[in-house]
Amino acid sequence: MPASYTAAEKRRLAWLAAKALKQSMAGDPNVDTIDDRVKREFDRIQKRGEERGAAEVAALQRRLQEARNAAASAKATMRTSKGPDRAKVRRQMHDHEQAGRRIERELSRYK
Repeated sequence: MPASYTAAEKRRLAWLAAKALKQSMAGDPNVDTIDDRVKREFDRIQKRGEERGAAEVAALQRRLQEARNAAASAKATMRTSKGPDRAKVRRQMHDHEQAGRRIERELSRYK
């Protein structure tokens, strides 16, 4: 599952990667010379981003299910309606389906 980072986290990860590169270039190539504090902070930011990404995916999946349920309910109502009420419910059904497609596109970014 892809992670979701804030802009500040992205900048910090880039800075930490540059710092780790500098440390690794300065030392013996056969020995790990990267400071443990840099590794821990890098891992901490990555873990937080992965947790945020998982939470966002779960929230989007819940919203997608709600949109699908609302579209199905509107479709059932549309089939039992007549006249102007039917047209109004049809528009609502299309709106719910469109919202579902938007959420599906957003979810595809996490794959």
